[in-house]
Amino acid sequence: MGGLSTYICEVLPQLVCKGFDVTLICSVNRSSPDTCTRISELIKKGVKVQIVPMRREISLLKDICSLVSILKILSSNKYDIVHTHCSKAGALGRLAATLAGEKIRLHSPHCFAFLRCTSRFKKVIYLVLEQILGKLTTRLVAVSQSEVQTAVYSHIVPRHKCAVVQNGLSKRKGVPDNFSNKEKNTYKASLGLNENAQVVTTACRLIDYKGIFRFLKVAQLSRVDNTIFLIAGDGELKTSIENFILENNLSGKVKLLGYVSNMERIYAISDVVVLCSDAEAQPYLLLEAMLHKCPIIATSVIGNSELISQSRGVLVKPVPESIAVVVEQLLADRETRNKYTENAYDYFYNHHTLEKQISELTQLYKSCIYKFQKGYAAGTN
Repeated sequence: MGGLSTYICEVLPQLVCKGFDVTLICSVNRSSPDTCTRISELIKKGVKVQIVPMRREISLLKDICSLVSILKILSSNKYDIVHTHCSKAGALGRLAATLAGEKIRLHSPHCFAFLRCTSRFKKVIYLVLEQILGKLTTRLVAVSQSEVQTAVYSHIVPRHKCAVVQNGLSKRKGVPDNFSNKEKNTYKASLGLNENAQVVTTACRLIDYKGIFRFLKVAQLSRVDNTIFLIAGDGELKTSIENFILENNLSGKVKLLGYVSNMERIYAISDVVVLCSDAEAQPYLLLEAMLHKCPIIATSVIGNSELISQSRGVLVKPVPESIAVVVEQLLADRETRNKYTENAYDYFYNHHTLEKQISELTQLYKSCIYKFQKGYAAGTN
């Protein structure tokens, strides 16, 4: 789901095109409605897919079963590199790779779990687990410098074991001009909006650390006439969000769109894109907003701050009142919005194209293999 699904679908087929033999080991326990279609597309593009049940929460018996399943796959195939992603798969994958004797074990956190949870006890547990797993990691492949800083500061891995390969998206020149005004107005009408409505959008999994109730409170505080707040996404908080909207009479002001497989039309009608999260690594929402020339407001937290600086958008404290003020100011100032979008668009094309991401990732893979083979030949492995 979410950004990792985007990462997988963008990156893995490109690795196949670069000559890599790629196997994806994943779980579909938590998945989006189009997961089967996405997996089919990956298989058509040459990615081998192995489905292994995994639970997000810690469950000793089920985690052992998942570990054994992954271990069987790794033991029965010859892999040069095992690259794990996120928390649960990252833990089980690295442990299985170690047990299987795989020498090159890379890991990409995509926002450490201890940064996302609110429970102090869980924070400590997750941090200690990451510190233990760090010893099983050949290289930590972060998507941002802030993720590296977190890993080093938290004593997960030393700096020399870190690499940064930033997220990227396919170049699509002219994306902001893909829709005519007539098409935009038709789409607005399909959502029950009038053509002059100002649209404030967020898109995320509906889970705690994404700050979705913060966004709802911004909508509640907003006094700007003819403004609609759109939420694209699905998740465990959906029912609670629906109840909040009803209880606070926000039905005419907030629209919960559910899972949206193609966000281009949403971006085309959005006057502002807002991300209210508590922590991020390098969110695809912001990269997509840059590509589609949408003005951005984001909470000034890890991950967001690195992307939205130097007049590429507005960083604001994760407080609904502060966000609401900035939303109102930005909606009223088209000139500033245009300045932000142009700066962000240029920045995207210089730093976050898929071509750049794949080039750096393949160089990293080849470097790791070369160093291992050189060390093995010298008898140091």
